[in-house]
Amino acid sequence: MMRTIQTRLRRARLACIVILLLFAGTSWAHKGSDAYLDVQQLDVAAAPIFRMTLSVAIKDLDLVLPIDGNADGKVTWAEVKTAMPQVLQLINQAANSPTCRMDWKTDGVERRSDGAYLRFLAEVHCQNGQALALKYTLFGAQDATHRLLVAGRVGGQDLLTTASPQQVGSILLSPASGVRTMIAADAAEAAHAPPPNWWSALRDYFGLGVHHLLEGYDHLAFLLALVLPLQLSLWRTKSPQNAGSGQVSHGARPGGRAVWLALLRTITAFTIGHSITLILATLGLTQASPVWVEPVIALSIAVTAFLNLRPLPWLRVEVLALLFGMVHGFGFAGLLLEAAAPTGLLPWALAGFNLGVEGGQLIAVSGWVLLSQPLVTRPWYQAVVVRGGSVLLIGVATWWFWQRVS
Repeated sequence: MMRTIQTRLRRARLACIVILLLFAGTSWAHKGSDAYLDVQQLDVAAAPIFRMTLSVAIKDLDLVLPIDGNADGKVTWAEVKTAMPQVLQLINQAANSPTCRMDWKTDGVERRSDGAYLRFLAEVHCQNGQALALKYTLFGAQDATHRLLVAGRVGGQDLLTTASPQQVGSILLSPASGVRTMIAADAAEAAHAPPPNWWSALRDYFGLGVHHLLEGYDHLAFLLALVLPLQLSLWRTKSPQNAGSGQVSHGARPGGRAVWLALLRTITAFTIGHSITLILATLGLTQASPVWVEPVIALSIAVTAFLNLRPLPWLRVEVLALLFGMVHGFGFAGLLLEAAAPTGLLPWALAGFNLGVEGGQLIAVSGWVLLSQPLVTRPWYQAVVVRGGSVLLIGVATWWFWQRVS
């Protein structure tokens, strides 16, 4: 008996360590590393002029350059001014044009939902109708998740796309026939790319939605808290031996139809919840400050995990998923709002992003189902994985909550 207890404790510690490694890596969680580029064509003559405004997070720049000179965790304006020559050199090297002359200059500081950003301005002249190509490699060696969100209006057409520093080739702008984007080896290849339209906006923002969900540790932690009690076995088995012993249970044997229906109801409710607020906030019909949204997202994880330990008979899990999903939707909307998508392409960007979030959600839940298969039918699953994992999620979420309100 003692040996059995010790074995269970070892397994519980292992499960806690695994989940801790998965979710304790960041406190700002779902807001990843993003930069923003606005492109406006000022003249459509033979030698077009473009105005480009680039916004880059100071916290991201500090990963490459020692902006925080005294390493006290607080960047002052004096430190920014001291590091500015190096910053400008970096920006001009990492965001440049192989076809037109581009010279970035400092244009001030702006505040976004995840902190202060440095803003840079370039007025670009392209000779003899030459296409404008942008080669972007900023943070390519430091952060594989970094993205550049591009919006604007060029050649009478709305521009909306995304770029990664890992991609090959350039983002191109054609003053003669409007915006053209393509991952290509050089400007000559990309000059034959088709112009972007509703499909390219839908496609690019679908990928951005998948990327945003899968790098959002707080959203993944909330999904895990929702599905953790569900014994999602791919094979039907008899009820575990510890059923009715006080552990969390949904009243169905692993792999049973009732368990999968419970998963469908829960995930559908979460989808409906965050889709409602994502759409309303992106269209400007409602708004919510990240000052309270971010802490409540962390709180949603802790509350859901606590209810895995002390369930309330009158509270249905799908209702909880719907209500908290609406809060998470405000978190998703933050990225779309800051991307400043042109009005003409906003519906397509919104649809693509929302579908991408659902795709990322499906990947995450499927990954958990596959990962949990060796454990889900074990008699100690409820005691070790569900209860131990829920306790750890409460601890991580509490830490996130404290960091977001302090």
